[in-house]
Amino acid sequence: MSALSLRVGQSLGIRPEVEGPAPVLAGGTFEVFFFYADLTEEEVRAFTSAPLACGVYVEDAIPVLVLDIEGFGGLEVAFNLFAEPEEKRRAFLETVPARHEAIIVLCDHPDPVVRAVRQVRAGPMAITEIKRALFDQLSLYRDMTHCFQAMSRLFASVDPEEIRGRTLMRPA
Repeated sequence: MSALSLRVGQSLGIRPEVEGPAPVLAGGTFEVFFFYADLTEEEVRAFTSAPLACGVYVEDAIPVLVLDIEGFGGLEVAFNLFAEPEEKRRAFLETVPARHEAIIVLCDHPDPVVRAVRQVRAGPMAITEIKRALFDQLSLYRDMTHCFQAMSRLFASVDPEEIRGRTLMRPA
């Protein structure tokens, strides 16, 4: 099921352990679910339709999708290819996306009710950059845990503002 088929007010039927982003590979592109508590209506409106810029930061084969949504704030999404089943990995790496778009979904936490669904025109360069880094993960890391450890080291050594300063952001 595509995230585009989700409806505002719909429960996801899962219980995420922590707040934050959860990327999911979907064919040749991806979807990102953001789980946050205490969302205001103003934040939901901004997430839904405010101007958005995106870019990709890569370090040690860890791709980080960087989003800036006016009136909502900055979001960073790191991808771990090992967190996906083999068939989803292969489909993502081998499929050329039709429109170079990703889908972002804003949900409440801890009860994951959909608050907003939005398409993001990430563009061919951003998606290609993410794919290239994820392909490199296969040879650089042993498994999901090893890759998550590298992600933790990355975020411990580089703060989000520094990542933004090193990332070419484009309107999406």
